[in-house]
Amino acid sequence: MGLTQTIQILLPEFQAFLVLISRIGGLLAALPVLSGRTVPMKIKGALVLSLGVLLAPFISLPTVPYDPLVLAAGLLSELVIGLAIGLAVRLFFGAFEVAGEMIGVQMGFGVVQLFDPATSRQTPIMAQYFTLIASLVLLSLNGHMLIVATILSSYESIPAFGASFPAGAGDDVLRLSQQMFMVGLKLAAPVLIIILLINILLAILGRAVSQINVFVLSFPITIVGGLAVLSLSMPFTVELLIQEIERLQFTILGLMRVLGHG
Repeated sequence: MGLTQTIQILLPEFQAFLVLISRIGGLLAALPVLSGRTVPMKIKGALVLSLGVLLAPFISLPTVPYDPLVLAAGLLSELVIGLAIGLAVRLFFGAFEVAGEMIGVQMGFGVVQLFDPATSRQTPIMAQYFTLIASLVLLSLNGHMLIVATILSSYESIPAFGASFPAGAGDDVLRLSQQMFMVGLKLAAPVLIIILLINILLAILGRAVSQINVFVLSFPITIVGGLAVLSLSMPFTVELLIQEIERLQFTILGLMRVLGHG
């Protein structure tokens, strides 16, 4: 077999594999755990290629068009599909960052910032705490297998080169953002309520005993009270995490239906 015939046989397979790893790469690029700078590019690339090789036998790869412009547009659309699915997971983690930031400010940790190498910016310490808890719970529930299952099911809902981006897709993104803030508020509610009661009691104490410096006294009291409520509400936090992870699966399925059918 000549070199030309070998290229003619292998080139369509290679192009179809590019289509597959484009969607996988877009999905992994949007995941909070893998998209940071702490994960080397070689590791990310190896993970994308490994998933592509492992999932290729289970996915019917498309017939690749010969026009390079059409192929480039198709690869771009596959990348956008992966990014859109990963956006749902990123907003899921964004809820815990919102909760941590609200709690941190009210507890007096607003001035305490950690340098996050994943985003190259200062991150509130409580936001890092909630993100870590969410990552551990997600892994304990086989969330990494959920990502693999999502890649497989995405080709059932959205065939390669078969995506459509309807006008109402923006409303779905706004709905996901609204849900992110609602989950963050639920997580932060126990601590916010206790800190509000502590501030009210300190205000009454300050009016009753004017010699006490309430401002200085409030810092250790709010920190201790907030940490105590966080530890006591941990079962509630984990239960809410599990519920939201289960809801995340339906959210991703709904998003894939929208992209697949318009």
